[in-house]
Amino acid sequence: MSYVRLEAWIGGEWLELDAVSVTVGESALTLSFERQRTESGYRGLIWEPLENFLREYRDEPLVVVPLGHHLPVMFGPGAAGPFRLAEMPDD
Repeated sequence: MSYVRLEAWIGGEWLELDAVSVTVGESALTLSFERQRTESGYRGLIWEPLENFLREYRDEPLVVVPLGHHLPVMFGPGAAGPFRLAEMPDD
């Protein structure tokens, strides 16, 4: 059995993402991600909302939070990415 996760190219490697966040005025908007069993499920639940989020807030700096012990990474307006879906075997 395997799962599908969202990854971003950060610091020369693909890292699994926990969340993508943007601050607009006094509010922070965040998308968080959980591993899915199928790519089609992931596309509908994560990929399409992420594309819409990036399009909507392309003029704002984004903060990408890799899963694990990595520090959050800030991208300037329009600079976030690239992102990809990766299929991984169960541990």
